[in-house]
Amino acid sequence: MNTDNMNHDMKMEGGGNEMDMMMMQMTFYVSTKVTCLFDFWDVKTAAGMAGTCACWFVLAILYQGLKFTRGYVQKSCECSEPSSLIAKVLAERRSGSPQYNTLPEGGNTHPEETGLRVRTVNWKLHLTQTALQMIQTAMSYFLMLVVMTYNVWICLAVLFGDAVGYLIFHRYTFDNSDHCN
Repeated sequence: MNTDNMNHDMKMEGGGNEMDMMMMQMTFYVSTKVTCLFDFWDVKTAAGMAGTCACWFVLAILYQGLKFTRGYVQKSCECSEPSSLIAKVLAERRSGSPQYNTLPEGGNTHPEETGLRVRTVNWKLHLTQTALQMIQTAMSYFLMLVVMTYNVWICLAVLFGDAVGYLIFHRYTFDNSDHCN
């Protein structure tokens, strides 16, 4: 690549072709000027940077809240009565229903001995979990990409927001043993 005809925006001219390339910062820097993920989110002032950092700080807190919510939903759906479900499966198996042919043909049919864990799927709950997973993945990618701007202020906002979110949401534990028995 001939660097003689390059300017700051990496506009290269040569052989009749003109190619625009944007220069990406590859080291951490302190500045109030940054383009944050989208062309329209172009920060040029200290007030704009403060607003941008506040936005990513809150989003990082919400990310931890979403992780907490997914854990809560998961724990709440694990309180089914496996013994009654297993009894139903065994009864259907004995009647010859092909729907429950997940048990081994020979040997033991007690769940404790076969390692079988039966749980019905609540589709509404499963769809909710799927939607929450999709949102969590999108949020995590956006947070990763904004940190990859290498702007120190934005990186600190994301890190502190994540820490505050963890402090707020993850101090609770879920013990479902009291109402599952």
